Parts: sequence; C-alpha cells; structure tokens
Amino acid sequence: MLTRRKTRQIQLGGVKVGGDAPITVQSMTKTDTRDVQATLLEIWALEAAGCDVVRCAVPVREAAEKLGEIKRQIRIPLVADIHFNYKLALIALAQGVDGLRLNPGNIGGTPFVQEVVAVAKDRRIPIRIGVNAGSLEKDLLAKHGGPTAEGMVESALRHIRILEDCGYPELKVSLKASDPRMMIQAYRMLADRVDYPFHLGVTEAGTPGVGTIKSAVGLGALLSEGIGDTIRVSLSADPTEEVRVGIDILKSLGLRTGGLTFVSCPSCGRADVDLVRLAKQVEDEFRGLNEEIHIAVMGCLPPGQDVVTPEGPKAVEAVAEGDEVLAKDGTARRVVLATTHRFDGELVEVHPTGFVPFRLTENHPVWALPRPTRRKAGRDRRPHVQRVLESGAVPRWVPAGELRPGWVVAYPVLQDKEDRATLPAGGLGEVPVDDDFLTLAGYYLAEGSLSGKAGKPHQQGFYFHERETAYVDRLRAILVGLGLRADVRHRRHTAEVIAHSLALGTLLEGLFGRGAYAKRLPAWMLRLPHDKQRALVRALWEGDGYVGRVRGYARATYVTSSQALALQVHQILLRLGIAAFLHHRDQRARHRHWVVSVTSRAALARLRAVLGLPEAVGGPTSPRPGQVALDAQALYVGVRATRRVRYQGPVHNLEVEGEPSFAVPGATLHNCEVNGPGEARAADIGVAGGRGIGLIFKNGEVIRKVPEAEIVQAMREEVDRYLAERRAAQGGPAAP
Repeated sequence: MLTRRKTRQIQLGGVKVGGDAPITVQSMTKTDTRDVQATLLEIWALEAAGCDVVRCAVPVREAAEKLGEIKRQIRIPLVADIHFNYKLALIALAQGVDGLRLNPGNIGGTPFVQEVVAVAKDRRIPIRIGVNAGSLEKDLLAKHGGPTAEGMVESALRHIRILEDCGYPELKVSLKASDPRMMIQAYRMLADRVDYPFHLGVTEAGTPGVGTIKSAVGLGALLSEGIGDTIRVSLSADPTEEVRVGIDILKSLGLRTGGLTFVSCPSCGRADVDLVRLAKQVEDEFRGLNEEIHIAVMGCLPPGQDVVTPEGPKAVEAVAEGDEVLAKDGTARRVVLATTHRFDGELVEVHPTGFVPFRLTENHPVWALPRPTRRKAGRDRRPHVQRVLESGAVPRWVPAGELRPGWVVAYPVLQDKEDRATLPAGGLGEVPVDDDFLTLAGYYLAEGSLSGKAGKPHQQGFYFHERETAYVDRLRAILVGLGLRADVRHRRHTAEVIAHSLALGTLLEGLFGRGAYAKRLPAWMLRLPHDKQRALVRALWEGDGYVGRVRGYARATYVTSSQALALQVHQILLRLGIAAFLHHRDQRARHRHWVVSVTSRAALARLRAVLGLPEAVGGPTSPRPGQVALDAQALYVGVRATRRVRYQGPVHNLEVEGEPSFAVPGATLHNCEVNGPGEARAADIGVAGGRGIGLIFKNGEVIRKVPEAEIVQAMREEVDRYLAERRAAQGGPAAP
C-alpha cells in the first residue's frame, strides 16, 4: 500500500481532490470551445472513457460565454483554462465553471487578481496554478540559466504567495515539463515546501507511443512515492486516449482499483441530454464507492433496420415491449424495453455476402470472427469459412466499427421446438397437421388466393402450370379428404383448382394471411419437427421454387413477394441443415421480390434430398466458394464490404430478456455489450431508460422495471444487494 503525501483537500464540483480522495484523471478538449456541439461530443466521449475532470481552452470572450451551455450538458467538473486576461476568468466564473487554471502573476496585476479571487472565494471555486518549464518568467530563466526544476519551483511559490496574500488557499499546483526528470525533480522539491494538492503531468509528451512512455515514467515515479492527487496524460491523440493511459497508470500502481464506472456508448450520449442527467444522478449517488461497478448503455440501429421476429422481419422502431425477437441462442426472447436516442455521426453499413446490408452505430457489438488474409496475384485470398471454423475459431462480440471485408458474421439457427397434432377449423372439425395439411399450406402460400362477397374468403383458388398434373391431383385428393369438392379449370397453360368453403378459407386466411405481399407462416410452424417441415418445404418449392442452373452454376431459389415468408422459409432451411442466403431482386416498375437461394454443393445435396430430386450431375456450384458455412447453432457468412454512412436522427435499441441479443437478417447483435474502460463485456448492475421508465439489470439480466423518477433509488438498492452477495461469495465481511 502506497503512503500518500498529506495535502489539503479542495472541492472541484462534485469531485474531491487531495487529502484522502481518490486520485483523479483529467483531460482537455481539443475543439474550439465556441463550437458547443463539437466540444460536447468530445466531452461525452471523455465521460464514457472514465474521465473525472475536463478542461476547456478559453482564449477569447466568445469561448468564455459558451461555458455555461457546455456545463449544463455534462456530468464531470468543468475547468476553464485562462491565460493573461482576467476578464475571461470573471466571465467563466459567471458561467458556473467548477475550476480555473490560471497563473496570478500574468493576468495584469494585484487588483485584477483580487477581483478574480473575490468571485472565486464567494463560490469556493478552486484555482490551479500551472507552471510550465517552457514558459518560465524571463528573470527566472536568466537567474537559473534556462528552464530548471529550481526555476519552476520558484515560479510556483511566487504565484502561490499571491493567492495566499489574498487569503485564498483553495488551490492546487502543477509543475509540468516535457523532460520527465526535470518534472520529477520539481515536484519532489515543492512537496517539501507546501501542502497543496498536486496536479501531475508531463507536458507535450508526444504521440501515444512516446508520450505514453514518458508519462508513465514521470507520473509513475511520483505516484509511487505518494506524490500526486490528480493527473493528466498529454498526448498528440484523441483525448480519450489520454484518459485510457491515465487510468492504466493508476491501475498499474493499485491506485485505481474500484469506484463507479459509468460506461455510456458515445453514439447514444452524443445528444441525449436526459441520459446525461441520469448518468450524473447515478454517479453522484455512488461517488466514493470503492468497488468495481459497471453501468452500461447500449448501441443502436437507425429506423427501417429490420429485426428478426417469429412473425417475420419488423423495423426496429416498430418493435415494442412484449414483442419477441430471435436471440443469439436461437430462441424467441421477449423485448422488455425499446428505447430511442438522438444520433449525429456516421453509421456502419455492413454487407454480408448473400444478404441485404444492415446499418448500426459503430460501437454496437456484432457476433463475428476474423479470417486470415493473404495477398496472391494482386488479390486478397481467404480460407473457406468452414475451414476457419474447423481450426477452432469461434465468434466473439466485436464493435461494428471493427468489421472489415473478409470477416465472418454469425446468424442464429432457430432452436425452439413444438409439435401440433391437429388444428380446429370450424365446419371442418379438427384438421390433422400432417403431410397432407402441410402440402395444402405450401400450395396456398405459393399459388393460392382467396375471394368472395363482402371480403369473406368463400372461394379458394390454386394455380399450377398445365404440365404440373401431379400437383393438381395431389391437391384435389387433399381437398376431397377434407370433405370438400374441388373443380379444375384450364386456361392459358394454367390449371386452376377451385374450392368453395368458408371454413377452409377462414382457416387459411387466419394462419397464412391474404394477398401475395402479406402471406407468412404462423410462428409455431417454424418450430415443427423436421419431418413435417420437409413436407412444407417440398410443397413451397413445387409452387414457387427452382432447382437448376443460373449462368452455368448449380443453384436453387425460392422467390416470393412476401419478405416475411422469405425470412421464415430461410429459417426453416437452416433448421434442416441447408445453408442458404436471403436477398431481394428489384425490377423497374415492379414490386420487390425476395429470394432465398442455395448455392453450396453440400446445401444443394441436402435440399435435393428434401425435395426428392436426383443428385446434381457435374458442374460447379457457387461462383463465390467459401463464403458460407452452417452448423447446428448458426449460419456463418463472409462480410463482402463495409462503409460509413453519414446520419442524423433517431436511433433505437432493444433490451431483451434472458439471452440479451437480437438478430437482423444475416447477423446477430448484442444489446448488453459496451465499449468503455477495459472494454467491459457486460454491466454488473446496469440501467437503461426510456419512455418514462427505467430498467435495472444485473449481469445482463433485467431484474426490475421502475418509474424514471425512482431509477437512482432502485440502483442504490440493487448495488448494495449485489455487493453484499459478492462479499458473501468471497467469504468477506458483510457490508457495514
């Protein structure tokens, strides 16, 4: 255990600095403070990374006047960086900043210093005296023959004395130099002379590589001696990198082993002021907690992005609490909350081979794995997806922003199972769910229509090519078996089978819908035993399917105007072990058609067996081999391309119970993963809010739903319970 240097303690907004307070990590924005939106985006990203205090440059009056607007929308203390002009300090104080960084000796003289101190004292706003080796006073440079540790200490004592003469001890001191040795020496010397808290930093440290090393050396040496109360790592990089390195330095010395970690995805935090307010309330409640607790907010999808449900695809904005979605484990899971946030930035558009592209925020985790790539003859060569899986590679949750061409995304195979022996059908009695009924269902979905007076489905029509006499005879026999009369009409190379039964029409409409674009399977049919689903697939393919060659390649396709039906047929094929793609075909002035296609040799062989067709004779299969593989849990497809798409508007997220994930056609997304300090994989105790309520979740499981006004109280109760359980499991003492 390190022995900390004893110092006074100051209050910087809601953060204590010095004394026995935890060592804090600071950073500074690199935006023009006059650009409020850009500055907020940067600060929100810093908050998400774990930053404790942020400083903004205030070079001109217009920048100072924006500080209040910025302060109102952030959770961490805001410090104004002032040089030379005392009026800027007064404006910053009026805007409600939590701290000032200035040197009393260079803002115009004692009267001006006294004016600033009077306002700061009234509001108890701390002042940081910042001495920099590169800007020492000329007389000190002359006296010491250039920048030295001794000169830095003498400069600091000058400025300290000015504030002490004003009767204001609410200050901290920094002695920064680009040379870690000079900086270390200066802090050591001053530590013996004053008891004010120290802000540590190696100024102008450089790029992340060199700068991280210099900062680790300088800050680490002092921190290991107990010197230092707050730190900043100065890097020529994104400010969040400064925070990451600073946290790692503290953790490496055992100085940051606990505390609340609120992990907010930047894409949601960018413009959601309510989220920021909630985050601040939660952090205030748990400030000083010496335990590792992660609180998370998830990634999102833009409107129009389809989510897979048992009834077919549904736009994410249309998914409501209580709906079911397909989760990673292949089961239907209930949505416990659907939330909406504002977004302004770039979305990632992912193009899986054989599927429609999907869009999501860059931090949204996707179930995927990389594939090794080698360059040969000017082209990227990658191993077959199946070979990669056989080598032991498994998918993991990765941010969408990391996906690149050649990666492999995984899509779950439906695992739910259910069987039904019969169905009630009004005047038809109990209809057996057997091969005959499933064949009737397939023919209706592919070739059937309903008509009748007043919109009632009195008449049922089924349409086949005149040469498909075997299908006509089979359908007539099925209808007769139901006690119905079936007539056959011939016109324009078409054989039309007609039945008249309101009971049958009502059954077909209720189960499968009406109209080519609206047809779909009831969810329970997706869970039927394999032998029954084979009968359904045979009938569907006899109606709208094709097995043959396209441009010389063996291929099987099922084409329908209904997107829902196409997705359901695709899921059934996966359950039967048949790897398939799902995409659409657009033709000018015609309605979009959805296509389920089977191209690999193994998948075609399985499909032919289901359809009772002979084996294919010779010839290649897919023109893009190696892009698909299938096992009992998932379909794996290669990523063909990714790109960034500018977007401003609402984005949506789903909270799913049990297995916290949901699928889009072709891929699986996780709704409880975050990217923050240490890339936390899930929240211990989490909170998500929307529509006036909040969900409290524990280890990814939703455990409570409370009104928004009760979120903080509920969080306190669940955190206390969680920590007590963890202490008990570890054999430690109970909470006091």
